[in-house]
Amino acid sequence: MEDLFELTKKTCHYSRGLMDKFTELIWQESIQNQLQLEGWPNIPRVSLRPLPLPHGTTREQEVLIMSLFYKNNLLNSFLFRHDGTKWKTPLCSCGVEEQTVIHLLTRCALVEDVVRDQAGYLLSIGNSISIEGFDDLGLVGALNCSRDPKFIEVCRMVVCNESLNLRRVINLSSDSTVTVMANQRSQSL
Repeated sequence: MEDLFELTKKTCHYSRGLMDKFTELIWQESIQNQLQLEGWPNIPRVSLRPLPLPHGTTREQEVLIMSLFYKNNLLNSFLFRHDGTKWKTPLCSCGVEEQTVIHLLTRCALVEDVVRDQAGYLLSIGNSISIEGFDDLGLVGALNCSRDPKFIEVCRMVVCNESLNLRRVINLSSDSTVTVMANQRSQSL
């Protein structure tokens, strides 16, 4: 029984980096199996590294950037699906198509051409696809690029774009008791 608790010489030489790689491997296999069973066409790559947020990023900007990587986010397309009576349209402020992550980053006319081009380039490199494949990427595509400092800076430029009218405060509750803010969560008493 004592043999189970004895560390070998080799075990003592595992570095943090090696342990992180092992953890990411196990985690990747786990989510890959789960998401494939659920029918996901693309599987996000996992990473233990924190997001490389630029110095000076406010908490509000950080939450909005993080929102771009999740299905349940602050964009009109999610809010409209969540409650179509409360949120009147899934369309972006540009009025052309639904306000999704891929739309904001690559197609929205309210975002500067240079920012859209940079986002498109980084998405294609980070996901090893051509620009035409973006629609299939969705959130996974953005998530796969989330550890690239240049991509995070592009996302920051998008969420700081005032003409997009991105929501910073939403109330998901029907009785007005829960308000979700981009910089904090608060409950009205």
